[in-house]
Amino acid sequence: MKRREFVRHSLAVAATTAVSYQRILGANGRVRLALIGCGGRGSEVALHMAKVPGAEYVVACDVYAPNAAQAKTLLNPAAMTTGDFRRVLDNKDVDAVHVATPDHWHAAITVLACRAGKDVYVEKPLALTVKQGRQMVEAARKHNRVVQSGMQQRSAPHYREVERIIQSGELGEVRFVRVWNYSNMTPNGIGNVPDAPVPEGLDWEMYLGPAPKVPFNKSRFLSTFRWFWDYAGGTITDYGTHRFDTVQQIMHVTAPKTVSASGARFTLKDNGEMPDVLQATYQYDNFILSYEAVNLNAHGMGGRTPGFEYYGMRDKEDRPHGEAYYGTNGALFCDRIVFEVFPQP
Repeated sequence: MKRREFVRHSLAVAATTAVSYQRILGANGRVRLALIGCGGRGSEVALHMAKVPGAEYVVACDVYAPNAAQAKTLLNPAAMTTGDFRRVLDNKDVDAVHVATPDHWHAAITVLACRAGKDVYVEKPLALTVKQGRQMVEAARKHNRVVQSGMQQRSAPHYREVERIIQSGELGEVRFVRVWNYSNMTPNGIGNVPDAPVPEGLDWEMYLGPAPKVPFNKSRFLSTFRWFWDYAGGTITDYGTHRFDTVQQIMHVTAPKTVSASGARFTLKDNGEMPDVLQATYQYDNFILSYEAVNLNAHGMGGRTPGFEYYGMRDKEDRPHGEAYYGTNGALFCDRIVFEVFPQP
């Protein structure tokens, strides 16, 4: 489901109950949204959502006051701002919440929002752990809420064509799939900034929330939080999650039977904790998926066609992100921009 479809669907579902129906009619058919997590990603997506007829952001919520203030300016100068998401859930004027916090907060906010009768759009990855993800699904079903995760890559039209090619058998039997995310963060990675006083306007205790209590460090905040186990899972849960979703969409599967992985932090000497090389193997009923996340080299798979543009390309030969489907009749390479088929010799 595309983001705009989510907002329209939320409007339709809300109208199925008498209370919501009267409330929305009184608001001239609007869906009133709250953005929880007003950083770069949250604000960017919210700007797109706000363009959908009937959608209006009425609350900007962030533990960092400057972020909330900036989102208010971008989305709706009349919006309320708060640093506590619980005030959002208590607000009867909010129909749905848009959760764009660091990953470790996704589950708690989503579950509580469902209990409060709010529909939810939550950024990927859905949760920090499998158990949390299951709790979120259970909450959505129990409270009959619309909950969507930010897997927008599956909406790209060219992936539908890739799905058609593979499911039609044109590529032959596909028993091996590769997925890769490459970047070169050497030599300094995310840096080695020391602990520091909490910046003005930041509720650090609320930011940590369910995570262990630690002193403030800029590396754990904003764009680099993904490199710490307390809040996220690194490249595989940031970039890999989109590719896994695409593979399962194209191959018509829902989950692997087994998963094994190995990785280590070999080279990067920064504040981060994630492996700088990671390989994971996912065994499905009828194929094997091999995933690679490498932060020491940005070349990726290579094998480019002259004149084509590729997602994340920086030079003439690199192909840092993508998926490859190996069939008995040929190989199909794709990314967010393009796909190519190479016949079997």
